[in-house]
Amino acid sequence: MVTRVQKAILPALIAGCMSTSAYAAGTSGYSNGFYYFTYYTGNGSTTIHPNGGNYSASWTSGLSDSLAGVGWNPGSIRNIGYNYGFISGSYNTAGAYGWAPYPNLEWYISDFGHHSGTFIGTLNSDGGTYNVYRGQQGGGPQYLSSRNTSQNTGANHTITMANHVNYWKAHIGSFGTIRETTIMVESFTGGSGSCNGTCW
Repeated sequence: MVTRVQKAILPALIAGCMSTSAYAAGTSGYSNGFYYFTYYTGNGSTTIHPNGGNYSASWTSGLSDSLAGVGWNPGSIRNIGYNYGFISGSYNTAGAYGWAPYPNLEWYISDFGHHSGTFIGTLNSDGGTYNVYRGQQGGGPQYLSSRNTSQNTGANHTITMANHVNYWKAHIGSFGTIRETTIMVESFTGGSGSCNGTCW
């Protein structure tokens, strides 16, 4: 996983900020009671079209990082139901995502694609086995659960978030107050793509 501009400061980046090599931007808001967001850096853009708990998004080539998703803000430890109708083009990971910023911690539970980092162990949850890693981003640690076999698009799935949080607490360290709980798709390979997803 690449080191990224600290996404915990996304609201301050909505207007954009210039670094030495990339432009960081994004958007966030609410649609019919659900939170939505994008974050992207590089030479391109990411767009989102939210409709409550459903969203479609697309990202252009040339981006060094792109995220787009929907969910709940403020977030909570919850059972996340979701269905990705499709994920196409270039992407690296999709699943549950958020921040627990006390400490400044970024967390992922990926049901599609793979993460890397310092390997911690394995966790069985929701009919699959997850490799658990500890990573690092610009402002603090990442707690990463990565399903060994990706789920299928076009079908309903559940992520029992408490199983992962309890494992992280027992094997990695403290877990802060959750800022948001979302489903998202992330791409940091520089290619274009699109997705459609729903959470409940």
